[in-house]
Amino acid sequence: MRKKVNYAVLALMAVVIVACNPAKKYEEEEKSLIEDYVAKNNITVSPDANGIYFIEMVPGTGDLIQAGDSVGVWYKGYFLSGKELDSNLEADTPYRFRVGTPYLIEGWSLALEKMKLGTKAKVLMPSKVAYGPSGYSTYDIYGYYVTIIPGYTPLIFEMEVVELTRKTKK
Repeated sequence: MRKKVNYAVLALMAVVIVACNPAKKYEEEEKSLIEDYVAKNNITVSPDANGIYFIEMVPGTGDLIQAGDSVGVWYKGYFLSGKELDSNLEADTPYRFRVGTPYLIEGWSLALEKMKLGTKAKVLMPSKVAYGPSGYSTYDIYGYYVTIIPGYTPLIFEMEVVELTRKTKK
């Protein structure tokens, strides 16, 4: 009898722990936001294993980009609402970086590895490959802590690869 009570208590505790997991709630809300956006915008591609919707608008040429390659990218990033987050379209030069660098959100590297020089794509990425459950915050010029991207926020990036330098092989 005592074993049955112990198992019942353990089962009840497991249910309470799972039910009280706030992350699960936010993950479900994010999933619903993405599904609604996909349906409303008639996106017909399926997400990859990381949940990324990769919509190629203009195909590139040559071989696929690989981790370690250096690229120059024109981009515009925005929230599902359409509100712009960031862009370099008004800049004099493209954003240059090495694919796979730890200073880059994972979703960018994953998307770029589906691209070639000249590719233009629209990429919808879930927060798990963007800014995650913490989001992105910074201090403004007055010293106030400001949230730029809330946690569990999916993002969209329109990207065009305009420069590509292959990693050197040793």
